[in-house]
Amino acid sequence: MNSALIRLIARVGYVARGLVFISIGGLTLAAAIGLGGRKAGFQETVKSLLQDGVGGFVAFCLGAGLLCFSIWRLLEAVLPNDDRPRSLFQRAIFAGSGLFYLALSGWTLSNVFSARPPQGSSDQSAREWTAWLMGVPAGTALIGAIGLLLITGALVFSVRACNRHFKSAVALRSDAPAFISALGRYGLIARAVIYAEIGGFLIYAALSYRSREAKGFVGAFQTIEQFEYGDVILSVTAAGFIAFGVYEFGAAIYRDLVPQRVQSDP
Repeated sequence: MNSALIRLIARVGYVARGLVFISIGGLTLAAAIGLGGRKAGFQETVKSLLQDGVGGFVAFCLGAGLLCFSIWRLLEAVLPNDDRPRSLFQRAIFAGSGLFYLALSGWTLSNVFSARPPQGSSDQSAREWTAWLMGVPAGTALIGAIGLLLITGALVFSVRACNRHFKSAVALRSDAPAFISALGRYGLIARAVIYAEIGGFLIYAALSYRSREAKGFVGAFQTIEQFEYGDVILSVTAAGFIAFGVYEFGAAIYRDLVPQRVQSDP
């Protein structure tokens, strides 16, 4: 594939993913500070967009952009990495991410062209696929493993956010403004908090054999809100999602977008 086309696909994909995080963070922040909105995951965000005609067009663009991001991730998984070997684990992470965003793209586009509004919520989806896995051999163990992977990912995000060589760790070019790195660090920590929560809920669901214990983004946000000063903590976390979305816009401009040279990416 032409390298210029690859870079274009990647840039569009990063912008689309940035919009997802900004939308989730914006709706949740508005709810946390009492300005309307609601605690949101990806499904809630798409539902909000599909409430009017202009939003439907934005949702279509979002679905197409996420398709671009999934293609970029899959390219990162399969293309050679110069003369430096890339671990199978890292390739598997990229491939899994690509398939995940492919599913999100398909779900978004199918709802854009559907005559019915999208059903369910992020929490409901988490409970449904958890219940389905519990019905297959070794499904409970797989649920626990997914939860452990999410917690491990949260730890990786936290370590990467604290890396003093953050730019090189996430393949940002040296001319990237410092505020882009700062937003990326903040966003990674916010993501780490939510991913660790979701992973913990999945492990608990597996151990208790109760799929209703599984939660998505909305459930994780609601749990934060129940803490002392929960509204403040939730506001800071939601703002972190917005920060990560803006960072993604910066990544579209300043990230090394040649898959053969990419080392890592949050």
